[in-house]
Amino acid sequence: MRLIYSFVFFIAVQFSLVHAEPDSGALDKFFVGDYEQSAALAEGVGGAKNFALAARALNASAYLENDDKTARKIAKRAREFAKLAIEADEALVEGHLQYAIAIAQRASRMSGFRAFLSGSAGKARDALDAALVLEPDNAWALSSSAAWHLGVARLAGDGRFGSDAELGHQQFLAAQRLDPENISIAYEAALRLIAYGREDWREAGIAALAATLEMQPATHFDRALQERAAAFDAAIDESADAERAFIEGWS
Repeated sequence: MRLIYSFVFFIAVQFSLVHAEPDSGALDKFFVGDYEQSAALAEGVGGAKNFALAARALNASAYLENDDKTARKIAKRAREFAKLAIEADEALVEGHLQYAIAIAQRASRMSGFRAFLSGSAGKARDALDAALVLEPDNAWALSSSAAWHLGVARLAGDGRFGSDAELGHQQFLAAQRLDPENISIAYEAALRLIAYGREDWREAGIAALAATLEMQPATHFDRALQERAAAFDAAIDESADAERAFIEGWS
């Protein structure tokens, strides 16, 4: 399902409530997993924060969607809402994060060659850089950047497109320190650190996976991630081949 030369970075991580105050009804729908209705309500209210929420909801929907073509369509809609959020308020970190996520979501559901031609890696990097300039200590921005660096370095080679695996490793550690009870950040750190294959990072990845399974989920998306983390944990226990198959399917 996920193709080997994708530039997805987790996406899963980034369904935060950075810059709160979006529409309460849209938030309620997001929490329970009614992502289409959440996006519709947020769009109806309008404004940067609600456009960002609409993008976040659709990105969550795309991430959980099994069909690649459908996921690409949903992520494209998320990208348009994220663009509206940025146009309405360039200082809103969430807009830049959701824009980067939407780009990565689409790339992750394309062939490697098509993803390369789309320039997805550079576009996502630019959006993440914008978020980090605005808030260098934002846990979501750090986690997203970490996943980008490790994902691109693993799939394309360390240094390609400006990737830096060691920087990604450090950014994951920083993100977890800033938000240690966040299921999305912990799961993404586990997946990316273990996938990269460095033995000296594996222990931190295994610890992050255990933390993911121990935390209390607050949203439908958290619960979905915990289910995926449990499958990853089972694959690791089963065999190296099962672990590799999980990583190739979900990273």
